Amino acid sequence: MTLNGKGRRKKTLVVGVGNPILSDDGVGIHIARKLKERALPGVDVEELPASGLELLDMVLDYDNVVIIDAIVTESGTPGELHTMQEGDFERTVHGASPHGINIATALALGRRLVGDRMPSNIRFVAVEAADVVNVSESLTPNVAAAVPSIVEKIVAELIEA
Repeated sequence: MTLNGKGRRKKTLVVGVGNPILSDDGVGIHIARKLKERALPGVDVEELPASGLELLDMVLDYDNVVIIDAIVTESGTPGELHTMQEGDFERTVHGASPHGINIATALALGRRLVGDRMPSNIRFVAVEAADVVNVSESLTPNVAAAVPSIVEKIVAELIEA
């Protein structure tokens, strides 16, 4: 058993975030399901069809967390992979109502409330989406085509960690 400096097991959690019935918005869920099939040792995989405060309960007591979600940027190509760290979201942290806070704000709140139980390493894997508004359980073609290579990249990084 590998222990971290706090005396608990060193664990990794992968969380696929998104709405699985809003086309590409569900890409995180689709990738999480593929990763779950791999049954990687020492890696827990969860799906979160929400965001914000719901995420806090999931990440507590993990050392490493990978959050997979869709992203829409001005210049991105559907299916493009973006890897970010928690600090990349500092400008999006705000004191909004707890009924609708974003992931970055929830993580910042968690660090203030239960800092010692929060993960020491949180990475974000964001997949450029083409459609996040139309009701569909299917991903758009370019995003769907990118999923296998993204899964392989995540698996490789998890194995190296």
